[in-house]
Formats: sequence, C-alpha cells, structure tokens
Amino acid sequence: MVPGELPPGPPPQPGQLGPPPAKLPQSAPPDARPVPAGTRQQENQEISQETPTFTVGRKLIYVPTTVTDKRTGGYVNGLTAQDFELYDNGKLQKIQSDLVDQPVSVVLAVQANSEIEPVLPELRRSGVLLHGLVSGQEGDVAILAFDHRMLHLTDGFTNDPNKIDDAMQKLTAGSSSAAIIDAIFEADRMLLAHDPHNLRRRVIVLLSRDINRGSQASLREAIDKLQFDNIIVYSVNISKFLTAMLKKPDYPRPAYGGIPATAYPNLRGNGPYSDTDYARLQDGNWLNVLPPLWRSIHDLFKKPPAEALASFTGGRIYSFGTEKGLERAITDIGEDVNSQYILTYAPNNLDEPGFHTIKVVVNRPGLAIDTRPGYWTAGGQTPDARNQDPHQDQKK
Repeated sequence: MVPGELPPGPPPQPGQLGPPPAKLPQSAPPDARPVPAGTRQQENQEISQETPTFTVGRKLIYVPTTVTDKRTGGYVNGLTAQDFELYDNGKLQKIQSDLVDQPVSVVLAVQANSEIEPVLPELRRSGVLLHGLVSGQEGDVAILAFDHRMLHLTDGFTNDPNKIDDAMQKLTAGSSSAAIIDAIFEADRMLLAHDPHNLRRRVIVLLSRDINRGSQASLREAIDKLQFDNIIVYSVNISKFLTAMLKKPDYPRPAYGGIPATAYPNLRGNGPYSDTDYARLQDGNWLNVLPPLWRSIHDLFKKPPAEALASFTGGRIYSFGTEKGLERAITDIGEDVNSQYILTYAPNNLDEPGFHTIKVVVNRPGLAIDTRPGYWTAGGQTPDARNQDPHQDQKK
C-alpha cells in the first residue's frame, strides 16, 4: 500500500472507526496477545484478569517522646533508639528509628474573637517569642487566626522574624465564635500541603480558650486525623481570669432578681431557703458531678477539646495569667519541640481493634518519660503509603 493511500473498500464515514489491524503491534505487552485455548497460560491469564491484586503496606506509628531528668527537670538529649523500649498493648515492639534531626514546621492557631479582645495587645507582642519555636534555617512557621472564619496571617510558611512579627500585628477581634476543632483541621491541611512527603516534624500550637463554639467537625475526627498525619498539638490556654480581669466591668445584676432567698416560699416545710438551697434549685448540685468527669481519663469526650488534642497527640498543655506566663509557655514549647524524640515502629498486633495503649521505657535510671497514651485502630493490616519510611524518597 502506498503511504497515505486509504485501504481498499468503502471509505470510513465521519465518526466511524477504520478497519482493525491485521495483527497486534510489536509494542503491545505480551499478555495482550492471544494465547491458545485450553492451555495453562490461558487459565493463568483468566485468573489474573478476574482476581484483583492488593499490595499490603506497613503502618508506622509515630510516638513523640520527651525525656527529662527527674532531679533537675531539664531535657535529656543524645539518646538513641537502643535506649528505649516501647510496648503496644503490652507487647514489645521493634523501634525502627528516632527522628530527632527532621526540620520542624509549626502552625500557630490563634483564637481571635470578641471574647479575647482584652488580651490582644499581649498576643500581638508575642510575635518575637515565636522565633524560638523552631531551630535552624529549615524550620518555619505559619500563623492562622480564627473565630468562625479561618484567616491566614502569613503567606504560607516562613522563618523570617519580620514577617512573623508583622503577621501578629494583624490580629483583630472578630465574632463570638471560637471554632477550635475547625481551626485544627485547617492547620492540619496547611501542614500536609507544606509537607506532602512527611519529611518534616509537624506541630500545631493552639493559643486559645479551651471552649469550642461553632465547629462543624467533631473532636474524635480531629484526633484520629492528627494521629494519622503524625501531628503534635501544644495547647496554650488563655486564662479566663485574665480575660475577666482586663474586661471593663458591667453593671452587676442583683442576685436572685433582687429578692432575698429567705423570701421564697419553702414547700418542704422545714424553714426558709438559704442561699445554698436557692443555688441548687437554679443550677443543680453540679459540684457532685465534676469529680467523676475529671477522674475518667479513659473517656475522651469528658476532656475539654484543647486538652484532649494535646494529650492524645503527645503534646503538652499550658496556661498563663500574665504576659510573663505567656512568654514562659511559648519558650518551653520551643524547648520541648526541639528536644523531642520521635520513635517510630510498625505494630506487630494491628489485628487488635480498638484503642492501643503505648508505653515507653528508657533504660537509664533517674529519667522521666512523657509521651502519647495510644491510638485507635479498626484492626487488620491496611495500606498506608503515607506512613512509610519518611526518608524513602531520599534513599532512592
């Protein structure tokens, strides 16, 4: 056939396919060529076409661990994976690595609603303190302000002190909402976009009151996501007493509507009401409810949101009532982040569903361990490409 000449027969109409080739091109894969019927090769080909193939990955658990001297309280550095023993549900695990040299990326999530307007000047002056959250030239920070909205005060992540200071000056009071859990999800998204290959240590510092108002996501969802994405949360609780102290006092309302408690009729017939009796009628005897709520350390939903986020990701909880207290809290977070060991292991008991407890032991006397209590799993080995060796791409 002459190049460019149509094959014999009627020409194909618009939208109609031309005649099939007489034989498969040489570039076609071998398994695409026809095989003789009734042969073992044909049976294997049919099985491979009908049966999908799954690749099972190994799930790595990240365990942020802080080691301190019991006598001095100072951080202990220089340990290796051989200095630790790690137990998952009581079963000894093989520690694969202790990642202490990874660069750190931090999202500072700041509550910026009408409730904390009295402390905004102190928060704006804290920009200089954020420089100590990361060490080295590769560490960086992004600042997120939230009420019911998510406001990015920095253009991505930066390690420029001037940009960090300028971003803190943009803090303004917003609505009455405080969507803490939604802010955590947004900070999680920022860290994943900044570090898609999990080559950095991911940290969220939550600077807020420990009261969530207006979030659409749930606390359990947030904790599961943070644990899966290997993110540590530190909570700095803005003191309610500081806010109340700096707020201009309103005119006080008269107690009990201005009517003495002894003037209320007593249907019990055992004398007039006291102020305590009246308070119980109004609010219930809530003092009898508090102890079991706070004693139940296994019940996540009894914890305030910021406390639960920090506890279940390996972070810490701080509070402050003065500007010096805020300075001490942020300074301590910087020291903790830069002194923390990230122990990793592939559990040998992932077939056990539910909550897995984690226990870390150091083989040197006089040292204290602080780490996350555990993680949830549905049981069974599942593919998890993101939790493979974080340096896998660098080794190729």
